[in-house]
Amino acid sequence: MKYVWSTVNISAVLLALCGGYFSLEPGRLRHTNPNAIACAAVLAVSTMFTVGYVNYSIHRWKRDRLSRPSWDRNPFNWWFDPLQSLFISSCVMAASAIGSGLRRPTFGTAAFWTFGLYACFAMGLIVGQIVVYRLYRTHIVP
Repeated sequence: MKYVWSTVNISAVLLALCGGYFSLEPGRLRHTNPNAIACAAVLAVSTMFTVGYVNYSIHRWKRDRLSRPSWDRNPFNWWFDPLQSLFISSCVMAASAIGSGLRRPTFGTAAFWTFGLYACFAMGLIVGQIVVYRLYRTHIVP
């Protein structure tokens, strides 16, 4: 099973990279209106979400021990393995941001703000992950 989850996780990151690139095609950006306010909201909410769902997982499911994330485990087990899900989600969103950045969006267009939205979501997850590791460092086991 270890190789299956490694393949699934790496494939998800590679597909997110391609998806981020293709999501900034001009035809796909019609009728979208991302802006700086949306980026700030996504950054704040994604950071609070990560801390909140790890806290919920610890208290609701009585998870006293959290396993360190790796590439060879199930990323869809949000409540019972929150650090794994958070790690893979962060990698996927970072790959989407990198992929959309490869399209070279110009400032002032919907493409630029869509790139900003992806980047803010990735940064929010990464900052939330750092906060979680600081808050719950006594719960994390290898």
